Amino acid sequence: MSADPSELGIPDHVLNDVELSLAAKGLFALLVASQGQPIDPFDDALEDTADISAAIDELLGAGLAVRVAR
Repeated sequence: MSADPSELGIPDHVLNDVELSLAAKGLFALLVASQGQPIDPFDDALEDTADISAAIDELLGAGLAVRVAR
């Protein structure tokens, strides 16, 4: 864990993945910044819930995120 999440980088293979949407890459950045802590991407979201759900599915399908039970 880093004391300053801005020091954390997003791996190039994620940024350069043409199969991931910009929304999925942004959500991945949020996951990196949370440093392994569960997040609720729908909390205070400005994006459409369908777009968020699609981004979650992309990350799950790519093996970049896992779903946890509440």
